[in-house]
Amino acid sequence: MTQQRGSLPPSTCTKMAATGRPECAFRAMIREVSEGFCSVGLTLLCREPVAVLSVERYPREPESGRGLLEAAGGGAGPDLYDLSLTDGHCRLRATLRPSLNPLVRRNELRSGCELKDARFGVEYDERRVGGGGRTFVLLEAQVVVRGNGPSPPLLKGLKVQELQVFGDEMERHGPNLPIKAKRRYYLPLWDSANYYGEGWHRVPPGQSLDHTHQHEGSRGVVLRQLEGCISQKKKDHPPVTVRILRKCRLYHFGRPDRFSECPFQAKFLVADKSGSVTVVLWNSLCMDWYRRLEPGMVIRLHNYIVKESYATRMGQDPGITKEPVLELNLNPRNPAAEITVVSARNVREEWQLPALHYCFATRKELSALRPGDLCDVIGLVTFVGRQERIRNKERSEEFLVYRWVHLIDGTAPEPFILKLFTTSQPEIQAQISPCSLADNTVTFLVCTNVRVECKVIDPSGQTTFPYLLTTEYSQVYVNGYHQGKQYVKNPKVKEFIQWILSAKDAERDRLSRTQIGGCYSFPPLPFSERDYRREILGGCALTTMSELKQLLDQLEYREYRQVTVQGRIISVKYKSLSGLEGEEVPVLQSDGAECTGEPAIGGIMEFEESLDADLSSLSAGGGNSPVIPVMSRTPLGKQVGLASQKKKRKRKGTTRRRKRTLPRLSKGSESSSEDETADHSLRTRVENPDSDRSPGEDLSFIRACQEFFTDLEDVEETPCVANPCLAQPTFSWTDGPWQREHIPHRGDISAMVARSFRFRDKAFLLRTFGLQPSSIAGTPADWKKKLEHCEPACCRGYYTLTILGLNEELSLDTVFFPIIPRIDYRASYSVKHDNSLVSILAHGGLSPRQQAHTDSTEGSSPSPGDILRSAAGLEKMLFIFVLDICSQGGASVEVVLNRAYVQHRAL
Repeated sequence: MTQQRGSLPPSTCTKMAATGRPECAFRAMIREVSEGFCSVGLTLLCREPVAVLSVERYPREPESGRGLLEAAGGGAGPDLYDLSLTDGHCRLRATLRPSLNPLVRRNELRSGCELKDARFGVEYDERRVGGGGRTFVLLEAQVVVRGNGPSPPLLKGLKVQELQVFGDEMERHGPNLPIKAKRRYYLPLWDSANYYGEGWHRVPPGQSLDHTHQHEGSRGVVLRQLEGCISQKKKDHPPVTVRILRKCRLYHFGRPDRFSECPFQAKFLVADKSGSVTVVLWNSLCMDWYRRLEPGMVIRLHNYIVKESYATRMGQDPGITKEPVLELNLNPRNPAAEITVVSARNVREEWQLPALHYCFATRKELSALRPGDLCDVIGLVTFVGRQERIRNKERSEEFLVYRWVHLIDGTAPEPFILKLFTTSQPEIQAQISPCSLADNTVTFLVCTNVRVECKVIDPSGQTTFPYLLTTEYSQVYVNGYHQGKQYVKNPKVKEFIQWILSAKDAERDRLSRTQIGGCYSFPPLPFSERDYRREILGGCALTTMSELKQLLDQLEYREYRQVTVQGRIISVKYKSLSGLEGEEVPVLQSDGAECTGEPAIGGIMEFEESLDADLSSLSAGGGNSPVIPVMSRTPLGKQVGLASQKKKRKRKGTTRRRKRTLPRLSKGSESSSEDETADHSLRTRVENPDSDRSPGEDLSFIRACQEFFTDLEDVEETPCVANPCLAQPTFSWTDGPWQREHIPHRGDISAMVARSFRFRDKAFLLRTFGLQPSSIAGTPADWKKKLEHCEPACCRGYYTLTILGLNEELSLDTVFFPIIPRIDYRASYSVKHDNSLVSILAHGGLSPRQQAHTDSTEGSSPSPGDILRSAAGLEKMLFIFVLDICSQGGASVEVVLNRAYVQHRAL
C-alpha cells in the first residue's frame, strides 16, 4: 500500500490505564503486533465491545481479493468496505472480510452499532520495506441488537474528532483512502450517483474559481468551427468560451476487473452563439470540477479532444436523441485540460452567449402537457417521502435512490407529485423538508428539467394521474440556494412568490397539513380487476408464495419491490394508531359460544360474550385487539338472514355506540383556545420576525422570499396550525391456525406511517426517513421512542390481513393502510363505492361519497367494526394481491397490501 495512515503508540494506551480509566480494548492487539510480525494464521480477538463509527464502500480491484480477502463467500458482491471502530479510547481502521458484506447491505452492520467478540486478521504490504503497510481485517464479529433503539454506551458523550487513530507506523496526512485498493475515493454507501468524501471538496490544483479571464485578447474559435476537426485527431485546438446550460448526473464506471484511480464521468451541455456541444469530464477532473461547475456559468476550455457524440458513434440519430453532434472530451492528462471560470463582470456582450432558458409550468397547466414533455417547476413542499432504493436495470448490482415529494404552487388544489431521484447534489437534497407553518417555516423547491409522466386509470382515458420524474439533467434548489439564480426573474416564479405572500386564511388548512415519511406508492393502481389485468398484469408474471418468501429474505436495505400474488384472505384485524378513546360498536353475541378459533356451530357468525370486557379495557387505553372469530361455511345470504333474525331479539352483551368529541381536520372547524393562542403568537412573530426565534430556524417566510427579490420588499406571513387526526377504535377478525407455515409481518409499523412535520423535529425526522449515514455525527438518539411522540399525519389505523396461497402451504401477514378521503391526494379521483371491505381493498381506501351531504366529519365514514362486518364469506373468494415490499434493514421487512381484486375468472 502506498498511502500512509496514522499510528497510536502502545505507550498511549498504557498511559490511559495508568490514569484509572478503563483499559483500552485494543491494547492487547497493539502489543501483540508491535512485538513482532504476526504469522499468517494468527488472529487477534478483541474481548471488549467496540462501536462502529463509519462504514465506507469502494469497488475492489483485480488484486484486492488476495490473502484474507480471498475467501469471499456467497453474496460478497463487487465492493469492499472499510470500517472505523472505537473502544472509547482510540480508533482503528479495518477492512471488512467480503463474506460479511451482506451484513452491511442489509444494514445490520452499520455506523452507530455495537460489536462484540470481534476477531481480526493482520496483513502486510510485501512491496514496502520493513513489513510496513500493516492492515487489519475484521474476520468475524457479533452485532449487538438493541430492540428499544438506544445507542451503545460507548458512544455516549464520545468526541469522535478527538480520537487518535492507529493502524500504521507513520502518521497519516490528508483524507482517508481505501485500505485495500489504489483508489482516490469512496462511493456513497447506498448508490453510485452521488459524490462522497473529502476529496471532492478541495480546490482544483493551480486553478481559482473566481479567476479573471487571462486570455481575453487571445485567439479563440466558436463551436461551429470545430465540426471539421473530428477526423484530424488534433490535441491543440484553440480555446472556446461557452455557457453551461445543463449539468448531468455524475456517472461512476468503476469495475472490479479493471483499475482506475477515479473512474468518473460528468457531462455538461454548453453553448455559444454558433451552437451547442456536450462537454465530458473524465476521471480526476470530475473530483476537481464537478461540484464547482453550475448551469449559467461561463467557462473557457483549452486542451480538449473533439469527437462525435456518443449517440452518433453508436449509430443513433441525433435528431431522436436530441443530443448535440459534437463532444468535447477533457482529460487530466494527454493533454491536460484547462478549465477557467469567467466571472460575470468579465463576460462580454460581443460574445453573444445564449442565456439560460427555463420553461416553468404551473400545476394547472400540467394536465395539458403530454407524456415526455420537459419542464421546470417551483412549489411549496408539503410532503417528503422516505428514501427508497430500486435496482438499476442496466447494472443490477447497483441501486437508484429516490423519494416522493409534493409541491403546491397555488394554481390548483392538487400538488405536483415529483419522483425525485439522486441529482448528484447531496448537500441540497439532504435539506429538502416539508414546510411547517405552525413554526413559521417554509421550503421553496425548484426542480429543473423534469419529465411529465401520466398514468391513465379510467378506461375512457379521461382520468389521469400526472406526475413528474427527474431526468439525468435535473437540478434541485431549496432555501439558501435561490439567491442569484436566473430563474428568480421568471414571471411564473414571481407569480408563485406573490401567491405565497398573499395567502389568506382559506389556504391555511391545506398548507398546514404537511407530512414526512411513511409508505407511499404512486400512481394509484386501477380499481377494477379487469383494468388491472389489461394494464399491468399482462406485462409481469405472478409470483408464487414460495418465491415471495425467498424474496423477503433477499431484499437489501430499503430496497423496494412490487409483486403480485394470488390466494385467499383467511384473517383480518384492525389496529388503531391512537391512544385516545374512540367509539364502541355494537357486537353480536351468541349464548354459549366460545372463542376457540374453530368454525361456529351451524356456520353462524358467533361473537363471544366476554368481548364486552375486552372493549372496555380497550377504551381505557389497552393495546390488545379484541378477537372476533369468523369461520363461516354457509352461504353469505343465509348468514345475513340469520344475523338479521338475531337483531330482532334483545341481545345480551351488546354495547351501544358511544361518541367522543375529538378535534377534526376540516376547514370549517372552529379553533380551540389553544389554537387561538398559538395563532396569536405566530402573528406576533410575523410582525417581529427576529423575536422569539428558536435556534436554527432558518426557513422563515421573510428569509425564504427575500432570495427571489433584488430589493427588500416588506412581506407578510399567514401561518396555520394543523389539527390532530381522529382516533379510531380497534377491532379484529381472525381465522384458526390450520395452514402449514405462517410468516408474520416483520416490519416496524411506526416507521411505515407518515408523520406530521414540525420544525423542532426536523433533524430527527430527516434522519429517520433518510438512509443510514456512512458515519455517525454525534450520539444516535433513541429513534423509536422519539418517533412514537411524532403525531401520525393522516393514518388513523391499519388492517392486518393474512393471505393464504392457493396450495395452502404458506400464509403471510400483510398490512393495509386505507387512503382517507379529503386528506390523502391519492383519494382525489376515488370512485364511489359501498365501503365494504372488498370495495375498500380494490379502491385502496374509503369512498368519499358520504362527505358531500354532511356538515361534519362525524359519521362521514364507516367505522372499522362496520367494515369488518361486511367481510362475511370473504374466505371463499379468490383474490389477486398487489404487494409493496420494502426492507427496513436486517430481518425487518414490511409487506404492504396495495390492492386486492376479487377474481371473476381463473388465471
